[in-house]
Amino acid sequence: MKKHVFVILIMSFLLAPTVLSADSFRLESGQLLQNGMTKGEVLDKAGKPKMKDTIRRAGVNTEKKEVWTYFVNDTFGTPSIVSVTFEGNSVVKVEAKAKTAQ
Repeated sequence: MKKHVFVILIMSFLLAPTVLSADSFRLESGQLLQNGMTKGEVLDKAGKPKMKDTIRRAGVNTEKKEVWTYFVNDTFGTPSIVSVTFEGNSVVKVEAKAKTAQ
């Protein structure tokens, strides 16, 4: 019984970073951008974005989202394009793609 509990605990610790990385991005400085952060926290960690876009969805309940785009390096120094989506003042989505050479 103790072995089963131990295995489950070890597996949960190993899988936890995988779950968190789905909507987060670690900057080269070690700072983490993640869901739930405020605009002020993102500005403090990542600085001023290169681009800002506003997305509006028409309908009865108009929904407004703001997307900030950064061109930064990840913790391994890989150039990346990071999009941080806000609803109101809170981050709801963080997406990152490796920047390809042109």
